[in-house]
Amino acid sequence: MLQVLYGNETVGQLWSESRTLCFQYAASWVQSPTAFPLTPHLPLSLQAWRGDNVLFFFSNLLPEGAVLNAILKLKRLPRGDVYAQLAAFGEDAAGAFALVPEGATQHRQAAYQPYPTEQIRADLVRLADHLPLLFQHGELRLSLAGAQDKIPVRYTDGTFWLPMGGAASSHILKPAIQPEKQFPEAVFNEAFCLRLAQHCGLDAVNAAIVRLPEPVLLVERYDRLERDGQWQRLHQLDFCQLAGLLPDQKYTKDGGADFAEIFRLIDQYAAVPGRERLKVLDWIIFNYLIGNADAHAKNLAMLITAGNHLRIAPLYDLLCTSVYPTLDTRMAMPIGANTVPNGCSTATGNVLLMKSALTPCCCKNAALHLVNG
Repeated sequence: MLQVLYGNETVGQLWSESRTLCFQYAASWVQSPTAFPLTPHLPLSLQAWRGDNVLFFFSNLLPEGAVLNAILKLKRLPRGDVYAQLAAFGEDAAGAFALVPEGATQHRQAAYQPYPTEQIRADLVRLADHLPLLFQHGELRLSLAGAQDKIPVRYTDGTFWLPMGGAASSHILKPAIQPEKQFPEAVFNEAFCLRLAQHCGLDAVNAAIVRLPEPVLLVERYDRLERDGQWQRLHQLDFCQLAGLLPDQKYTKDGGADFAEIFRLIDQYAAVPGRERLKVLDWIIFNYLIGNADAHAKNLAMLITAGNHLRIAPLYDLLCTSVYPTLDTRMAMPIGANTVPNGCSTATGNVLLMKSALTPCCCKNAALHLVNG
């Protein structure tokens, strides 16, 4: 059985019965005035939850694609056993929660280990060799969830620290996408697109290029909050989790959400749906303008704020994919019959209007604002 922790608080327990994931909230969590559900699909209750809704949330905390395959091969973990994977690396899972074996909580002590540049370089070499794991006191730990390798760090006054014992990170180091020959200058590409989004008035994450000596993108985490010198985690849900989908369904063509579903979920869960609709509209138009065909359901998220209100998180993973000929040019979420970024037309705009339920004036103003910068 695994304990699901939010900082030092026990949220609940996760276990497996005949390969079916089960979860139950702790009574202390349900009764807390500051408690919130892991996901709307698992509302606060003392009942035991089983099956798909548990799987949809927890499977999205794990890596994807080649990163996951490398970990499973290295650690000899069964591909279809999500519980075994979470048991092996749940303490370093993505998001606000840590998953640790029952009884291990008393041994956890949050701390930060100095992370010298030489060690960062060595870890970057491991990542480039398709080994998405870091050494920490002689033990292997997960670098972070997602399809691209990342290293969570605390970054203060030009110094890097490696979080230990469940300590929260403040930044993420994103090295070049591998193989680098196929994706040249990806670090500069993403840094430029993020800065461009901010210049256009969009709420995008802060990022800067650091040289170690190779260029690496240092991204400030939007799901962290500093209070009195301590970093706290903020709960977020990507749109695979909100829609009740597996990470393999992040693309519309694979049975994932389309834009109509994204807007429906916003209407259902957002504190101020109209405001959040406009943010998503900006995200859609901006991705078309920069030629980003990889804007999928895991590249858009909502933050849970005070009072369990949801709002669109700052934009992240913005990249011009059109400059890489080996990548699929089809949009992760097409708009109507239009599947490529350079195929926009009046018909495309009309389809977007219908899916978003926004007025033509709103859509036109958003597009003109972004085009004119």
